[in-house]
Amino acid sequence: MSHGIDTAVVDIDGTLLDSNYHHTLAWTRAFAHVGRDVPAWRIHRHLGMGGDRLVAAVAGDEAEEQVGDAVRDRWEEEFDAIIDETGLLDGARELLDALREAGLSVALASSAIPRHAEHAMTLLDAGARTDAATTAEDAEETKPDPELLDAALDQLDQAEGQRPVMIGDSVWDVVAANQRGIPTIGLRSGGFGEAELLEAGAVTVYDDPRDLAEHLEEALAQAARARS
Repeated sequence: MSHGIDTAVVDIDGTLLDSNYHHTLAWTRAFAHVGRDVPAWRIHRHLGMGGDRLVAAVAGDEAEEQVGDAVRDRWEEEFDAIIDETGLLDGARELLDALREAGLSVALASSAIPRHAEHAMTLLDAGARTDAATTAEDAEETKPDPELLDAALDQLDQAEGQRPVMIGDSVWDVVAANQRGIPTIGLRSGGFGEAELLEAGAVTVYDDPRDLAEHLEEALAQAARARS
């Protein structure tokens, strides 16, 4: 393993599944349902953050206190109605295969509720392509807290110390990984720009899963250098 990385922790929404704009629409409709006008662009900037944090982040603490649970309940309903319109990003399965072929253990770290995560995992045939997976039920704290990454890594049975890399599309993935000293390879496929991902601390950025799969060795080498 010349690149020195032995584990990949991979986000799902916006990284492997083309769902970020569907989530944005669902959240926008949920806020409108409770009489709150929150612009879609602001919601999108906070995707990747746990739903328990998002309401306050985009609408303020008062909104969280008054309508937070109602917004989250409505968001579930709205996303349930359009989840079948989401599909895998180009090269998603191929990226997981390439990671395994490069000798890495692969853990999916999703903060989605289980039935939403199951949709993506079925499309990915994740049972055959990954070694572990998390959902919102596996951590009390959501991104940008790193607990979900810890849970994903804990599921992997490795005798030696892990040398992981994070692969994600949002600045919140990067922030979570930074807290554990884990380098992040960013993807633009969730709608976050290269500059903001690099500013958050990503070591390198690619367009989408296929782009990363085609340049995986150089990306892993950059991640390994960031760990040293």
